[in-house]
Amino acid sequence: MSQKLPQLDPTWATHLPLANRVLDRLGDILFASDEILGMVGSAETEAARRVGASIRLVYDEVNELMKELTD
Repeated sequence: MSQKLPQLDPTWATHLPLANRVLDRLGDILFASDEILGMVGSAETEAARRVGASIRLVYDEVNELMKELTD
């Protein structure tokens, strides 16, 4: 029987470089933003469209920031 290794949470792994920990959290934001866009993408209400537009801005900004940090 093989044992599973514990999941490493990069935000608490202070031995990892700060950039790696920040990129991990930005990836979480990007993933959550994408999920929200999927949820509101087909909604027909004005509120859903406003939320979608705001989340799209967050997604685009985080995506650009991640590109800058990995270059």
